[in-house]
Amino acid sequence: MKNSLFQRLFNRQDETAQSHITDFSRLEGLKVLVVDDSRTQLYAIERMLKSVGVNTLLAENGKQGILMARHKLPDLVLMDIVMPEINGFQATRYLSRLPETQHTPIIIISGSDQESDKAWGLKLGARDYLSKPVRKDLLVNKICQVLAEAESSVSQLNQPSMVEAV
Repeated sequence: MKNSLFQRLFNRQDETAQSHITDFSRLEGLKVLVVDDSRTQLYAIERMLKSVGVNTLLAENGKQGILMARHKLPDLVLMDIVMPEINGFQATRYLSRLPETQHTPIIIISGSDQESDKAWGLKLGARDYLSKPVRKDLLVNKICQVLAEAESSVSQLNQPSMVEAV
């Protein structure tokens, strides 16, 4: 009896480990732009992403982030809020309205955990919001979730409507 319970728990843990491996392999080769004025945060997030095979681009402020996003066309942007020159809210609004970057998912990563900041970021075009310090597993899962939602919405846009099909 104990062996079968142990075996079931062991198998369940093994399945969970397999799902994480799948998530990591899904991220391999992905191009992510990280925008943050803190070099410590930039390199910490870069290290997390590179450990799962993600290619990273780094920008130290909102202005650099906008320019890099327009020229490098990343698959996803991780955006801080509080930055000099152009803050993360302004950069998010700008990128979500540009034709070449409007479909690029943006996740805000901020030291603020206020609901008003979350709501404002989502209203301006971000797909999700994480609070600092961010854990690797949470970041990877959130990126997978946001990319899956973005892929789903793009595929729905590309499917003919019922009127067109008739």
